[in-house]
This record gives sequence, C-alpha cells and structure tokens, in this order.
Amino acid sequence: MRTFSEDADDPDAGLSRDSLSTMIYKRLRSNLMTCAFEPGERLNIRHLAAAFETSPTPVREAIMQLVREGGLELRPGHELRVPVLTVERYLKIKAVRAPLERLATETATPLISDTTLNELARINEKFLSAENKKRWKEALSLNTEFHFTVYAASGNEVLLNTIENLWLLTGPFLINQYPSAIHPHDSAHPHLLLIDAMRRRASREAGEIVLQGLEKGSSLIVKKLTTHQARKGKPNR
Repeated sequence: MRTFSEDADDPDAGLSRDSLSTMIYKRLRSNLMTCAFEPGERLNIRHLAAAFETSPTPVREAIMQLVREGGLELRPGHELRVPVLTVERYLKIKAVRAPLERLATETATPLISDTTLNELARINEKFLSAENKKRWKEALSLNTEFHFTVYAASGNEVLLNTIENLWLLTGPFLINQYPSAIHPHDSAHPHLLLIDAMRRRASREAGEIVLQGLEKGSSLIVKKLTTHQARKGKPNR
C-alpha cells in the first residue's frame, strides 16, 4: 500500500487535505476492485491512517465516500467493513455490467492502438505468470488492469466510470473464481483471443469474448456464494 506522510521531506507533504483524501480514496477504491480486502473484513480508520502515515481525518473522508458508493458499509456501532454480497445482488450487478463491458470493448476495438495492444500482451504475460504461481490476488489485479486498459481505449469516460463503479461493488468477491477459473495457458486463452480479435478490428467478436469470460466467471462466483450461504443458512437476498 502506498503511504502518505506529513513529514517535510515527503514530496506529498504540501498536499491539501482534500488532495490527500482523494489519493487515499483512489487507493482504497483500487484495492476493493482488485480483492485486496476480503468480503466481510472489518476496517479500522486509525489503522488505515497509520498505514498511509497521515491523520484519521482524510482517511475518514475517503471512507465515507466509499460508503456512499456502496464499496464499504458502516454498520451500527460504527463498525466499518467490506460488504458481503448475496447471490441475488451479484446477479443484478452482473446484468448491468455485461452489456456495458461488451459495449466498451466493441467501441474500443476500432480505436485501440498497436501500442496499447502490445501493452495488453505484456499485462497478460504477467497475469499468466501470477496464475502459474497461484498468486490469486495478484492475478486478479492484473486481470483488472487488462480489462480496464481495453475499456479505457473506448475513449468514453462516462462508460468507463460506470463500469468502474460496478466493479467496485463486486471486486472483493472475484477471488471466488479461483482456482476453478483458470483457462489453459495456450493460444486459446480468452485474453489472447481478445487481443487477436482487436488486432483484426473484429468488434463483435471481441465483445462476445468479453461477454463469455464474464459469464464463466460469474457462474463460478454464484456457485461458491450459493454454497457459502447454504452452509450459513442464510437466504439469497
């Protein structure tokens, strides 16, 4: 985790409180999107402030923004934690994500540069290496980087921000795909198929590849969430 200090020797020391709060917010938001925190995990503002080497105030401001967005929840007694997603809630989010991610991919395909396509190949190599080493959270972070590099190439910041908001709500639960979600590391890997389709400017094909990947991952997540809820005797609500 990146740290922030108010020490005079720190290059960030001159930042205003609002700027510091924004930086902390972005870092925590990224962590939530890439499964750095576990579902149900309790967070402590003072501990986070110590990690960022700052006072609790900018951390609290960042936290409250994430609470408003649904990435964190504040329970009675001021207990702050990562939400625990139900199957029904997850499926509702996925139903919105799917067409938007397909649209972003199809829009990006005729616009994406060769430089960005080469960057996607580089990210994918690191992603496959993380999977081979069973570093699941690292793999999830790289998978997120891969997909948002694609979506950013659409040039539509409204679409990109909307997808990011939806990933924020589901990020901590993506770990439920592993290790079942591993595709064979060969030329038929979905990331390689997507890069190839985008190089050929095959927009519909690229969109379909992204959609299929989301459907497969979602089925694994739903299976694990259903099993977990059944063990706890909780309804899928």
